[in-house]
Amino acid sequence: MELDIPLDHPRVVAQRNWYLKHPAYMRSVSERARPFLYLIKEEIEKRNMPMELVLLPVIESTFDPKAYSRGHAAGLWQMLQGTGKNFGLHYDSWYDGRYDVIASTNAALDYLEYLHGFFDGNWMHALAAYNSGEGRVQRAVKANRRQGKSTDYWALSLPKETQNYVPKLLALVDILKHPTHYGMDVPEVPNRPQVVVIAVEGQVDLNMAADLAGMNRSQLKQLNPAFKRTATSPARNAKLLVPVNHAQSFELAMADLPQQDRKEYQRYQVRGGDSLGVIASRYGTSVSALRQANNLRGNTIRVGQTLMVPTAVSSRQPVPSDGVYLVQAGDSLSAIASRFSVSITDLLRWNQLADKHSLRAGQRLIVSVNSG
Repeated sequence: MELDIPLDHPRVVAQRNWYLKHPAYMRSVSERARPFLYLIKEEIEKRNMPMELVLLPVIESTFDPKAYSRGHAAGLWQMLQGTGKNFGLHYDSWYDGRYDVIASTNAALDYLEYLHGFFDGNWMHALAAYNSGEGRVQRAVKANRRQGKSTDYWALSLPKETQNYVPKLLALVDILKHPTHYGMDVPEVPNRPQVVVIAVEGQVDLNMAADLAGMNRSQLKQLNPAFKRTATSPARNAKLLVPVNHAQSFELAMADLPQQDRKEYQRYQVRGGDSLGVIASRYGTSVSALRQANNLRGNTIRVGQTLMVPTAVSSRQPVPSDGVYLVQAGDSLSAIASRFSVSITDLLRWNQLADKHSLRAGQRLIVSVNSG
């Protein structure tokens, strides 16, 4: 299924010229799209929707999953909170589904399917309505009908932003289909998964999860910006996006790490007389660490509010002087990795283990290569 592109329409030509004059914009958007494009493509294929829709986040957010507009739309697909809620997105003090790449993609495609049905199978009307609302597009269609005019998208009286919205998408599609014709050097995005969806049960400290998987903490956060704090919600299981090359170690880390070892903080209810400084001092942490853990912009807290307080995990142990640990019955790779603050990837490599099932009681396990 493809959208019809009127290549010579002045509005399409104007948008195409803009893209061609801004190759740096195209390169940066391609780089941001790299982790997510294949996931979105798969979902569109499943639904038999026009593949051109895979590029809609370019128009909406320049493929920035953390994008937020003056109109309070958020995420890759720039959804309003009300619209997102109508199409199954969840929000709480820990999580905003509009920033969840998987959840928001499903909600956006559900919305687009609804609009497609609402406008009797007209994708151009559906796309215009995604930008300005079905009511506005429906009124424009009815007004043209009353006046005996064409109800084609190009003939409708719509806000300027909506008049340019569909041409932006169509011009982009045209350029990417014929880059050599237009002399545009667009970085190729691999047609294979770049990230894997991993379901995790219970609440998980994201920094700890990244460390155990041998990942960069900020990379995990960038792929999963829906989480407002440094942990997933205590009330809901989560789905996390993890780069393909870290997926196995991440799954190992989460598979058998006991719940009590998954968190590096404790919950604290603010009392009268408390301040961030007082709480930080009481728990041996810093005000900036408290702010980061609770997604606070300033120092204001209120009585009754629940804060996450970073703490040292009691199960952390010093590395043996020779860097070797004797495996006990009931031990798991993830628990050992957590205990000695190393990644599972490193444990597997240092000990030449094929997988976590290679572990047995009495085994001597290298837990540090820098000890002794």
